[in-house]
Amino acid sequence: MFFVSTRIIFVVCVLGQIEAACTVNEDITTCRNVNLLRILLNALQSKQQDNTTRPVFFASLSQNTPLIYMSSIVKFDDVRINIGNGYDSTTGWFTAPRSGIYEFNCLIRAIGSNEVHFQLNKNDAPYTLGYASKGHYDSQTISSTIKLMENDRVYIKHRTGTTETVFGYHTSTFSGKFLQE
Repeated sequence: MFFVSTRIIFVVCVLGQIEAACTVNEDITTCRNVNLLRILLNALQSKQQDNTTRPVFFASLSQNTPLIYMSSIVKFDDVRINIGNGYDSTTGWFTAPRSGIYEFNCLIRAIGSNEVHFQLNKNDAPYTLGYASKGHYDSQTISSTIKLMENDRVYIKHRTGTTETVFGYHTSTFSGKFLQE
């Protein structure tokens, strides 16, 4: 059986020039759009690079932590994940390594039958308030979606003037992740 193969290269104008290569084999025409293939390949490579640079962190308290002053920042010291190095356990701050929309979650557990008043701050302003009530080791989780600019800070701080203690032992946690630009 004799196969006749013809290669045709042509230019189509649809929103600019598109280079395509077509092959004809026994009444079957197969076309390949060279520019479209390049665009798709670039998009795939860009998506793979974007996924590797998305900031994300998770940290917990390894021990009970008293909050003495209204300005006390909770420093979650056991950092398990810190892609992008945005979270600093010595300050308790997450500093956005890139601008975009982020999601943050914080679970605070009160010790014994005590309470803890806390808040999530964006830079130096309260964004979400939290309260772990008087119960037997009660806790509260706050979740916030926040638009951040590069170098904006997010942290958890005490919000009353009385001393309160956060239960540690990896039951109080703080995490955040980049969602999109």
